[in-house]
This record gives sequence, C-alpha cells and structure tokens, in this order.
Amino acid sequence: MSTHLVSAFDVQDFGAETVRIGDLNGDGAPDLLFVQNDYGTRAITCLTAVTIHGDILWQRGTPSPEHGFIYGDLPVQIYDWDGDGRNEVLYVQQARYAELYPDTGYAVERALRYEGDAWMIVLDAATGEEKRRFPLPAPADDSFLFADLTGSGRRRDLVVKDRYWNMWGVAHSGQVLWHWEGSVGHYPAIGDVDGDGCDEVFVGFALIDHDGRVLWQHDDGGHHQDAAAMVRLADGSWRLLFGNGGAHCLAADGSTLWHHPLGEAQHVVPGRFRRDSELQVMVIDRGQRRGNPDCPATLYLYDLDGRELWRREQPAGSWAAAGVRIGWFGPGEPDALLMYSRGLVTCEWRGEEMLYRYVPGEGEAIFDGDGNQVETLVMEYPSAADEDARHCGYYGLASDVWGDGREEVLFFGARGACIHANAAPFSLPTQYNETLYPGV
Repeated sequence: MSTHLVSAFDVQDFGAETVRIGDLNGDGAPDLLFVQNDYGTRAITCLTAVTIHGDILWQRGTPSPEHGFIYGDLPVQIYDWDGDGRNEVLYVQQARYAELYPDTGYAVERALRYEGDAWMIVLDAATGEEKRRFPLPAPADDSFLFADLTGSGRRRDLVVKDRYWNMWGVAHSGQVLWHWEGSVGHYPAIGDVDGDGCDEVFVGFALIDHDGRVLWQHDDGGHHQDAAAMVRLADGSWRLLFGNGGAHCLAADGSTLWHHPLGEAQHVVPGRFRRDSELQVMVIDRGQRRGNPDCPATLYLYDLDGRELWRREQPAGSWAAAGVRIGWFGPGEPDALLMYSRGLVTCEWRGEEMLYRYVPGEGEAIFDGDGNQVETLVMEYPSAADEDARHCGYYGLASDVWGDGREEVLFFGARGACIHANAAPFSLPTQYNETLYPGV
C-alpha cells in the first residue's frame, strides 16, 4: 500500500502541539485550529484557524514559536454549541494564579489561591469574534467535554475539570449544577449507561450520574486514569475501559471484568479491528520509563474477554509512542491503529524546564487487526523547515478531511503540519445496468 501527501505546510509562528478539527469558515469542509499556550501551564495564548492547506482564516492572540509546545491537554473545542447549524470555538481563559504551591516546578498544575474566575469564551468559528462568555470555578481550566446533563436531547452542557482533583457539571446556561472531588483523570468518558436520557461521567475509578450523584467509586490508591472509554455492546451491556498502571475493563456496576497489569497503559482504544468479534481493545504500554533509550512501548490487542490476541514491541526508545483508532480502510472495513511518536524521545532539563528532543527513527506506523504493519509514514516538513525543527516532537490525529470516506493521518507540532491519505484505490460496489438514458 502507499500514501498520498495531501498537504504539508509552514506553520510559521503559530505551530502547536494541540490541533482541533472542524468546519470553521462554514463551507462544509473541515479546517484546523492551532492552539498555543504558555508551556508548563494551560493558559491559552493564541488561536489560529487555517484550512487543511495552511491558509489562515483568522487569528486570536499573539502567535509565538515558543508557545507551540504543550505540557498537557488544553481546554478548547470546536462544536455547534448553540445549535444554529454553524460551529463555535469554545475555550477556557484561566483565572489568575495569585499564589502557587511551594513545591511548584516547571509544571503549574493548580494554585494555592486564585483571583477571579475562569471564563468560558465562546467564539464565532467563522470570524474568531467573541459571541458570549460566562464564569467557571477558578480551578476549572484543564479540559472540558460536552454532555447532556439536563435531558435536553443534545450534548450542550459541559463537564469541566481541573488537572487531577475536581470536576464540575455545568448547564448550557453557565449554571454550575454540581461539583465532585476525586481522581478525575486526564479526560473523562460519557454515556447514558442507565438509559434515563442523560449522560453519566466515567473517570476510571468512579461513575458519576448526570446530577453529580456517585453511582459507584473505587479506591484510586493515589492514581489517576490516563485514558477512559465507554462502549455499549449490541446486547445493550456496557464496557467501561481505562488505563493507568494497567489496562482495566469494568461492567456498568463497577465490577472488574478483566485487568492486565502493565508498566504504563497510557492509551486504551476500543474498536472493531477484526471481523471475528464485535469489539477488541488496543492498549499501548509505554513501559518504564521516561528518557530511557532502551525502553520501547508495546502495542497489545485484547478481545472482549481480555484475552491477548497479539503484541508488537515498538522500536527502541519509543516510550512516548501513542495510538489513535483510524478508519484507514474505509466504511464497512475493520478499524486500524495509527502509532506515532515511535522515534527516540529524550528528556533534558534546562533550568527548571523539562525539554523533550525527538530523534526520528523507523517512521510512524499503521497496524491492522492482525498485527501487520500495513503502512509507514513520516512527518513531512516544508522545505524551509530548519534541521532543529525535525527534532521537535509532534502529535497525530485521524479524520476524514480529504472527503473520500476514509480517515486521513494528520501530524502537527510547533514546527510543521502535514496530512497523509490512503492512496490505494477505494473499493466501491460495481456499477451495472448502466445507460445513457437513466430513469428509475
């Protein structure tokens, strides 16, 4: 198989390791939103809307090549939040961190004391102009997701959180509905588990009802979930998946169905990667530990009962490898898994700041459900990119931005962006009984 390079463009000074995908200019085609921040925090400094070829649509804030690197997830999303048929961009503006904890290092995760509120800013996606804003609890600036907490029939309410400790349910009006304190993990998952028309919130060690009531909660042991997913099976039952030190699969009542102790299960990705069963789970164990050039990540595929189907060790030093489910083969075909950041990632301290340096290796990869590496891809930089740019890390996403029914690979970072498409002929049903005089 082979790939087609849809685009590779110069990100100038707006490049970022956070990108959101959605129709921004209203023409029906997907666009890209590059999100810059003050490194070590989640303070968003610049938003740049571009087409998939890099043409700038609008920009809000001041871009800087130093603000393209991230420490963690950033609180920004693209969504038709008000239901008028046109998208909005929503992002959180931090409250002032008036007093930091004494042991705060390069990563500023929370404040001992805040001044003012955090604010949810709602922008017109076509222009970047502000449409609305409303206050949030001051610590609520790590990430957020849309959910139906009020039974409106649409996911227009919000679940917002701080880095590791608190989570709030917020109505579309901006009213805070509830607050929960516990191990919230990096990003919750949502689903209507009890069938009451509202979403529950799963954070790995707990399931929270739409009204903030705790349905069940386990001892987190001082840990947090790195990845969470909720899947409803054909028989109506649910599987609640999460990763931390290991990979876990729970039933809707919180009972453990299976658990695999691993080094660091940073990614847990459910999908139909094979035809021989309804669902499988890809898990990426990043191993132990950061900066160890001999430590590779390992990719596992488990069946619905937790039985290991196969494993594939990644190249040496690829402890930062990450995975994304991708519809590489098209509608009706099994899913595949995009593995990226498979090069050697080393860590170094510059003062109190930790810097990552990426050394490209064997290329990024797409694996099918049989464990075959069906594609090798590389981050393509514009010819103007300097050599140092090639040692900056980057991230990957999957989305059908090319419009052929298959999902493309998007690589993006502080120094470049590119999009790869599947260049194999796209299989379509054979046309027959064709005529120059069509009727029925």
